[in-house]
Amino acid sequence: MINCLTRRLPRASLTERVNVVNISQLEYFVTTVQYGSFTMAAKELFVTPQAVSKSVGDLERELHVQLCEKSGRCVKPTEFGRMFAARASEALSCLVDLETLAKHQERFESDEGRISLAVACSPCRGNVIHASDFDGFAKSNPRITLTTTYTSSGACLGAVEEGVVDAAVMVGRTSKPGISSVKLLAYPLHVAMAASHPLASNATIRVTDLEGVPLAAPEDLRYCRSVITDHLRARNVEPHYVSLEPFVDRHRAFLHGERGVVFMVPDPAIDVLYPSVVLRPVHQDDFMSIPLCLAYADGVENPVLPHVERYLLATAARIRRELR
Repeated sequence: MINCLTRRLPRASLTERVNVVNISQLEYFVTTVQYGSFTMAAKELFVTPQAVSKSVGDLERELHVQLCEKSGRCVKPTEFGRMFAARASEALSCLVDLETLAKHQERFESDEGRISLAVACSPCRGNVIHASDFDGFAKSNPRITLTTTYTSSGACLGAVEEGVVDAAVMVGRTSKPGISSVKLLAYPLHVAMAASHPLASNATIRVTDLEGVPLAAPEDLRYCRSVITDHLRARNVEPHYVSLEPFVDRHRAFLHGERGVVFMVPDPAIDVLYPSVVLRPVHQDDFMSIPLCLAYADGVENPVLPHVERYLLATAARIRRELR
């Protein structure tokens, strides 16, 4: 069926369709939507803001649609742009999965010293482990090639289960058969809110303070949601969860326009993403922490996995000291 349709199209028309967009344009656009500005997207992509702006503009011209609207220094997606960004993000994730799968196969066909690692990340709510934390690995292990992929915690676990990656840094422990996990550290949850929010004057946040307050649903539903929900219900507080799309502008609207609060990681990047938002620790009587673990399939035969595990444990020890 596909071949028949292809034969009906003139060669020039088919080529034009293939060349409408490229991967970089999609990546630049999705990153812009996630971070809410060309400047922040440029920092994430290690390019200039002009390069990001031009790429997004070229994409709009080639597709003949408006994807973004500028408001001061902020860039917001149009209604169609938001839908397009979600689909483009899925497409980019598929491409990353294909690349990781190919590299995983390459490991079996080449010399020892290669390993792929999926790392749980949240571009809107802060991260414990950053890409820069792996800068020292190559120096201490010059004969090992480490490939890292950043995605959601659930996708990390799925990648390990499917054998797409050798190991993953994920949120929480796993009870899945055939998967082992090593605890790296436990990080404390903080509560983010607009500086004008009534709770912003509190030095710490008690669970009972969250009664009736709109609460952003945890991104990691597999583990974080159960931890937070159990803590709230233990204090007879029924959480009022609101699901948010994984875009910075949506989180900003929730924090300011809807007077909601978001559980976040104490990450310096939060101050940049949300300049008019305050981060408050949970009161010590209601303390919540989430473990970050290294997971891998039982019986994994990659001989360099222990090197990665030792490096991550040392990195986790440093991060624990910084979180105190």
